[in-house]
Amino acid sequence: MKKLKKFIKKLKVLTRPEAKKDNSENKFKVLLFYPNEPMVGVTPSNLALLSACLKREGYEVKLFDCSLYKSIRYEPRPDGEEGHQLTVKNKEHAEINRAASPLKEKEETQDELRARLGQVKKSPIDDYVKLKTTNPYDDFADLVEDWKPDLIGISVVDSTIEFSYNFICQIRGKKPHVVMGGTGATFSYEKILNRGYADFVCAGEGEEALPELCYRLQNNIQCYDLKNMYLKGPDGKIIKNSQRPTVDIDTLPFPDFSIYDDMRFYRPFMGKVVRMAQIDWDRGCPYQCTYCAAPAIMANNRKEKIGKYYRVKDEDKIFEEMKFLIKEYRLDFLYISSETLLIIRKDKFKRIMERYKKEINLPFWCQSRLDTFSDERTKLLKEAGCQSVSVGLEHGSEKVRMKLLKKALPNKKVYEGFEILAKYNIRPTVNSMMGLPDETREEVFETIEINREISKIMKGNHNLNVFTFVPFSGTHLRKICIDKGYVDPEAPISFSFYKESMLTMPTMTKKEIAGLEKTAPLYIGLDKSYWPQIKIAEEDSEKGHEMFEKLMIVLKEKREKEEMQLNVTIAEDHLASPMVNFGGKIDYK
Repeated sequence: MKKLKKFIKKLKVLTRPEAKKDNSENKFKVLLFYPNEPMVGVTPSNLALLSACLKREGYEVKLFDCSLYKSIRYEPRPDGEEGHQLTVKNKEHAEINRAASPLKEKEETQDELRARLGQVKKSPIDDYVKLKTTNPYDDFADLVEDWKPDLIGISVVDSTIEFSYNFICQIRGKKPHVVMGGTGATFSYEKILNRGYADFVCAGEGEEALPELCYRLQNNIQCYDLKNMYLKGPDGKIIKNSQRPTVDIDTLPFPDFSIYDDMRFYRPFMGKVVRMAQIDWDRGCPYQCTYCAAPAIMANNRKEKIGKYYRVKDEDKIFEEMKFLIKEYRLDFLYISSETLLIIRKDKFKRIMERYKKEINLPFWCQSRLDTFSDERTKLLKEAGCQSVSVGLEHGSEKVRMKLLKKALPNKKVYEGFEILAKYNIRPTVNSMMGLPDETREEVFETIEINREISKIMKGNHNLNVFTFVPFSGTHLRKICIDKGYVDPEAPISFSFYKESMLTMPTMTKKEIAGLEKTAPLYIGLDKSYWPQIKIAEEDSEKGHEMFEKLMIVLKEKREKEEMQLNVTIAEDHLASPMVNFGGKIDYK
């Protein structure tokens, strides 16, 4: 039966109708746009996959990647020309968030900031990556003018919608068609279309919808009935077309990472530099967390009867893809992208881990839920080469986690998960939130206290992040915030992780939340005897800033001692994979 299913999948690929290809010199051109801050995150697979699907149909593809620029300001430098300014509301919001940000200088990247805040160990990434210092808005306008794309495709989240549109405003002369996709576009389609940010919104998955859009535009075929596409009709009203069945992810081509600059593969990781890319093992998530859009996507899929949101790739497909990408892009480290890697069926997970060690044998990091780290599965992860895992703690209060966030994760499972990770010396990156609707200062300190306990369990072998909550579109928590009047539904979301809270609520002020986010590493990392001084460091004043810098030196010295002890622990680790001393093995420069 398994062989028959594989044959049918291959047959679908072979019999898929081909787009009409233009063999002339004037091929249909698609410019993909990646709105991002300087070198934030691993090279994403979503645009690489769209590029592969477009190229498979004969279209030309280029990418403009904002990640390559040293400074991505929220608006272009003022030059007095029309179209080079933000909306008044967006500009005001940008100025508020720059003031709230702990960035020391406008030129500081988030990686540099996190190293300075003591969240991660500083690495020699500057030896491998030289960010551009030219104006990104001018460079984008020049590329559009010179290359003349027929379509610009942008994958957005809420926080990059206005940011992306500001680039579109820089285009001189006739603008190409613009399509926005991704979760941000799917749930904010009315704003995008009514404000003229884009001509089309791709709702749901785009691997089939985007090539069909190109085909129709190339051949002057109307798009009013194009599945997955939302657009304005002749009467100015929005047309919401139904969505096609979810994509069979086993029939998709390998991601085309060649669209990215070679520098994008280098990532700082645990104080070293690795050459990394995102490898997708599945798609979607089966859980119902209220701060995530996954429940809304699942509900839509059920309503439209288009298939499951959460799907796992065929095992052979996973390994074929990994081997190809490792060889093609000279990778020495992998980010295995799976929302919940360890929920894969027990026997299959064991087989995949053993096969990974035998056939791939590269270090990797991944993510999963804390309640999935059983002793047996974590040991398999370690032996396969897992160096780090990303986990969502979200909040220190079990009540907040279970009731408000709908994350069924009791504290008992939290502590058990970290004890097992500590046993196998796998370094967790722990993500938490503060500034939730109606959250109090006392509840924030529940998050701080549980992170302090985690730090003791892990003996310093961790990254602990506490970010300000963002009410993204499509989430249940955003609806709660709007219903309570805590959030202006028209307000744009900040482009940075480090921002002033969007919520205006009675339990905590925006300034108090910003001060707590800034000082969270100090509250977590230093002895409680320092807490009165840390309270001063929360202040946005000269006295507060001086105290913050003073205490960060103390924290840095403490973490250096922990790092020395950690090195001893790793040296004594009898289960450490042969890749534990990863990074810098091959000089790719």
